[in-house]
Amino acid sequence: MAPPAARLSGLQKDVLALYRSILRETIRKDRKKPDNPNYNLSFVQLLSSPESSSSFSRNKFRTEAGLVKRSDFKTIEYKIRKGQKQLKLLKMPGVSVVGGT
Repeated sequence: MAPPAARLSGLQKDVLALYRSILRETIRKDRKKPDNPNYNLSFVQLLSSPESSSSFSRNKFRTEAGLVKRSDFKTIEYKIRKGQKQLKLLKMPGVSVVGGT
């Protein structure tokens, strides 16, 4: 029998909620335009496709997360606020692609 899962702190829940929101929005953006080569890909294919916005967002999130210590609460809170601002911008109708390409 597996041990019970550890309960998540409020900060951990905020980070996971932001991550899920960013992935949802980038996947929606990737699938929005029919002329996009990622238009008909599944969720898993979008995350593994190097040219998709979803893949870029996932890699960027993980890179940023790796640069911060788990005990550095001020930096984590700052990055959550920054990520929420970027998500707000991403949700704007004029934005169609995320990433440097």
